[in-house]
Amino acid sequence: MTTLTVLPSGKSYDVAAGTSLLKALQSVGEAINSKCGGEAKCDACHIFVPVGRKSLSKTQRQENEKLDGIVGVSSNSRLACQAILGEEAVTVELLK
Repeated sequence: MTTLTVLPSGKSYDVAAGTSLLKALQSVGEAINSKCGGEAKCDACHIFVPVGRKSLSKTQRQENEKLDGIVGVSSNSRLACQAILGEEAVTVELLK
């Protein structure tokens, strides 16, 4: 288990390590968009990860290509469907 903190609400949850951020967020009832079913084909689940980025899985080619086409991307950007949780606590900021 690991701790997932969600901004802007500041709520924290214990979630299973080894799951995607998208599935973890959905399992705790946080509202996050996903149009492609978690296949990195859309940008609906774009989030910022201000804390714990190194605990997440490495960004793969398909995710990088999708992030390159999104306006407002930063070094904290990830697609929630592609980022797999590790053992360390992570804070994510959901975008509206």
